[in-house]
Amino acid sequence: MAVPEVIPAHPSPAAARMQQRAVRAGQLIRVGHGFFVRREDWERASACEQHIARATAAHAVAPRVLVSHASAAIVHRLPWIQPAPDRVTVLDPLRNTAQRTRFTDKAAGVGRSERFVRVAGLPVTTLVDTVVDIALRYDRARALAVADAVLRRGIEPAVIDEELTARTSARASRRARRVLELASDLSESAGESVTHLVMRDVGCPAPVQQHEFCDASGFIGRADFWFPDQGVIVEFDGLVKYRDPVLRNGRSAEDVVIAEKIREDRLRALDGVRRVVRPIWRDVVPGGGLPAMLADAGLPVRRGVRTTPSW
Repeated sequence: MAVPEVIPAHPSPAAARMQQRAVRAGQLIRVGHGFFVRREDWERASACEQHIARATAAHAVAPRVLVSHASAAIVHRLPWIQPAPDRVTVLDPLRNTAQRTRFTDKAAGVGRSERFVRVAGLPVTTLVDTVVDIALRYDRARALAVADAVLRRGIEPAVIDEELTARTSARASRRARRVLELASDLSESAGESVTHLVMRDVGCPAPVQQHEFCDASGFIGRADFWFPDQGVIVEFDGLVKYRDPVLRNGRSAEDVVIAEKIREDRLRALDGVRRVVRPIWRDVVPGGGLPAMLADAGLPVRRGVRTTPSW
């Protein structure tokens, strides 16, 4: 899949009228003021690739703006828990108040640093600015997933903390700092990040992340989370490994399922391993059953908490 090609409105009135007829016929999709993509390209693209096309159009309309917040995370190819936003978020250096239009959410940029990097031809807020923007504006799960990914790219926590300290809202900074203190470069997916957040919220002890397990036959694998005192392994199962041909590496989905079953059986057979818990997305979203799964496995969970709290 690829980002859909963004097509500008044709300068010729006759050709522009043809484009409008194509929009009405559903052959073109409007992604910005005076910008379109072909429907077939749009439908082949992922939600994030569609959003990058929208960001391309937004920048073409207003070249002075920086792609920011959730849109910056998506353009940076950081994990973003779906759905992708309908509007592109941009930082406008000339605005001191926010503004919402049909295609964009404009954040006030007056007084903000105009640091940016170019990604896919677009001016985008830096990784550090992006993670702080998200920690201050969005829910904790999305903030932690982005922060974990930024740490995996080599950004030092102290640099993020310095930028957060420089922001003005003390209350928002305290909330964001609590999320960022949990961030770890050992969480390898958004699902792992959210699982980590939920386990912290419900009172579980701090787990060992990416612990390696071996048996007499050799290396078994790394577990997402290991609780040695309770003998419990927690592994988030995003199911993508069964569906994505690249991750299957030439194997059928059935072969992957069988390999995962063998791996889990080897883990369960180890001395000291009592339970293996495998939550999926429906378990870690608010209202999901992860706390009950953890408690049933023998992990300490706050009394009375059986469903995943809000992010």
